[in-house]
Amino acid sequence: MDDLNYYRSICHSELSQLPLVNLYKEVSIGKRKVLPSGTWEKDENVIILVRYALEVNLGLKKEQIPKINRAIIKEQKLWGALNRFKSIPKLIQFVYPGRYNEFDFSRVPINYWSDTQNIRDRLEWYLRREGVRIEEIPQKVNYDLLIKWGISNPLKRYGDSPFRLIDTLYPGVFKETDFKKIPHRYANNSNFLREQFLDMLTKENISLEDASKKVTQQMLIKYRFSGVLKKHQGSPSKLMSYLFPGLFSADSFHMKPNGYWKDISNVKRAIMDLIEKEGIAEEDVPKFFTKKRLMQEGLGGLLHEYNGSPIEIVNAVFPGKYEITEFQRVPNQYWYSQKNRVQALRTFCEKRKISRESLPLLNRAYFQKHFPRFISMVDRHYDSKFYRWIIESFPEYTFQPEEFNLLVGIDGQLCDSKEELTIHNFLIQTFVSTKVIRESQRFVNYRYEEVYIPDWIIYQNDRKFIIEYFGLYGSSRYKAYTEKADRKIEFFQSLKDYKLIAIMPDDFKEKGFRTIASLLISNGIQLNVSCSHCY
Repeated sequence: MDDLNYYRSICHSELSQLPLVNLYKEVSIGKRKVLPSGTWEKDENVIILVRYALEVNLGLKKEQIPKINRAIIKEQKLWGALNRFKSIPKLIQFVYPGRYNEFDFSRVPINYWSDTQNIRDRLEWYLRREGVRIEEIPQKVNYDLLIKWGISNPLKRYGDSPFRLIDTLYPGVFKETDFKKIPHRYANNSNFLREQFLDMLTKENISLEDASKKVTQQMLIKYRFSGVLKKHQGSPSKLMSYLFPGLFSADSFHMKPNGYWKDISNVKRAIMDLIEKEGIAEEDVPKFFTKKRLMQEGLGGLLHEYNGSPIEIVNAVFPGKYEITEFQRVPNQYWYSQKNRVQALRTFCEKRKISRESLPLLNRAYFQKHFPRFISMVDRHYDSKFYRWIIESFPEYTFQPEEFNLLVGIDGQLCDSKEELTIHNFLIQTFVSTKVIRESQRFVNYRYEEVYIPDWIIYQNDRKFIIEYFGLYGSSRYKAYTEKADRKIEFFQSLKDYKLIAIMPDDFKEKGFRTIASLLISNGIQLNVSCSHCY
């Protein structure tokens, strides 16, 4: 045995110099037909030639050696060794004793998988290697992993079902529903479903009598009843009636007949019942009714009828009673609707009895004090100009510019400040054959979901210019203004068809219009050279 271990341990260079290896090389290149008679009967010869063929000739790594097949045996002229040991695993285990177990080979012995203990041993060997505890099997061991671990044959024996295989190895330890994928037959077995349903009720602390009121579609999906629900048209009531025939009446369920929620009296009754049951104060109604709460109460059908909006439901039951700002949040893109923006301001003013004469006083400072949530909406949809929102919301009134402290240019167009008025009149007097129109076009910055309306857009000599006055840029009082101005500048500069000309507060410091005129000319705008304001 010591001699055999010597041949098992010598290095490749020594192995290659042995006389027997030289004879093997001659056979490999066809110089000699066969090895001497009786070569394969000697144990040391088997070790020498198998090691040389696999380790030196083929250069196989340790983990590759047990994966060899008969094609490699034939190619390396090792038939004599295989004939002696009858199988590749036995041959490899002789040459490399104690190095490999049956798990390392591509094939296991005949009838190996018939013994469930062998299956369990192999599975637990992999579990130890991967650090998986027995109780974690349902969550971490799935079909694909068992195939990767070479346990495909046992899987086939148990209908390709990880649960059936594991249940055979560990009887009664796990349930079907512990596994990520439930067996196909599970959805058709009412006994299994009933047991799992009752288990769900126990975990949720729901009595069977209350199941019709408290078990929702979301709860069933959470407890992996989604496949079963599909067989019952996604209806919790149909599923429960199937599992517990005769136990529940049709009136027991939240599921209502088609068209039920189109009747406002049904909507009012459901909402008022819920308010009474929970003891909700009148002023807390908008904050109480959220999408999550309605779903928990099994009122998904009501939500669907009102576009998934609790706000629409509350307004239908209490028309005009609550403002949009009293709710926790408005739906996505709610303010993109002109109708919603108008209704919000009209309701706001009606509740506070704001007269027509007082409407022009609703400016940024006013809302900053009373309802700051409106400010971001006006910034986004009215380019921070509150008078536009007011005029749009009250078309029945005829407002004059002076009421909003707006200024009128020499051509009759409105300006928001004295600086804008000055710039506007200057442009009117100095542009050559150019029509000057204020705030004529809207741009949408989808990155920040903002709408920009430039102060002026000038069309001259087949070119388009955006002229924007940033009057409060850099002001410590209006940090948000400067941040939005930077976003505007970045956006306008990205427009290929327009050239941005930004006028800053410092451009007014120099007497006259020299700085502004120079800014316009340097960007390619043609001015009236006779204009006295420029010099």
